[in-house]
Amino acid sequence: MKKQTTTTSNNRIVYLNHDETTEPIKVIHDFFTHSRLPNHLKMLKRWRNDAAFESQESKKCSPEFLVYNYELTLKLIEAAWLLKKHKLGKLNFDNKQEIDIAKCYIKTEKKKLQNYPKNLTTREIVKPSVVLKKMFRIYKLDGYKKILNIWLHDALSTSFMEESLSKSEVIKVYEQLIKLFEATWLISERIKDDN
Repeated sequence: MKKQTTTTSNNRIVYLNHDETTEPIKVIHDFFTHSRLPNHLKMLKRWRNDAAFESQESKKCSPEFLVYNYELTLKLIEAAWLLKKHKLGKLNFDNKQEIDIAKCYIKTEKKKLQNYPKNLTTREIVKPSVVLKKMFRIYKLDGYKKILNIWLHDALSTSFMEESLSKSEVIKVYEQLIKLFEATWLISERIKDDN
């Protein structure tokens, strides 16, 4: 009986309501309704700095701002968890010979869309849902929740918690979140254009 309880509690969806769980793509659209991609990336960097780096200056993020963005980010991560097996926002360029055509399309798309991703590879731009799969190979849903919970507490703390997370853990999660934000932004834009 204990094994079943442990299994069902892992990677549980907590922040999404029933409607968001049944249509997680709405969570992605909502995420970018709250703020534009550059603002989300700026917030993420400030949050990371407040959580991971000792500074004589006061923290950059207010507690209300941090908690609000913590919950938004967790909702996005839970939606990504639910969507990780779906091929969303994919461009129809699969063959290696078509890579030049894909690059040409991407160049055109960059001109059309503001705030185009800067941290995704060509393959990730062509298939942004690949980012969702990759990120959950590094940590499962619960792993991201635990780490972001530590980030939240460290950023809210008035003293620096040097041994809380290793620098490599912070960098790894930060890089994955940047890619998640950019990939979901692309998915959101491409799906919005399809409708």
